[in-house]
Amino acid sequence: MTEVKITIDGQEMSVPKGTTLLRAAEKGGITIPHYCYHPGLSIAGNCRMCLVEVEKMPKPMIACNTVATEGMVVRTGTPEAKNYRQDRLSLILAKHPHAC
Repeated sequence: MTEVKITIDGQEMSVPKGTTLLRAAEKGGITIPHYCYHPGLSIAGNCRMCLVEVEKMPKPMIACNTVATEGMVVRTGTPEAKNYRQDRLSLILAKHPHAC
């Protein structure tokens, strides 16, 4: 199986080709918050709680459905990444039924 080399939060790692950023991070002991992702279900990516910054990408990417590519540099803990997730959580909670 072919592997790709990526860097997540300064940690270099090799992961099998086709691995998502969320799974790669888990492999490296890095936690990326997620809400709608489950390994046994298809990936919807609706909640956007797993947003991360990927070098050379103009906007944040969802880690649950973004496949790791050779040389990719990912940052999960920057203030911007945390703000993206906080904004998404605020939106989810604002739209959540209050009767549950």
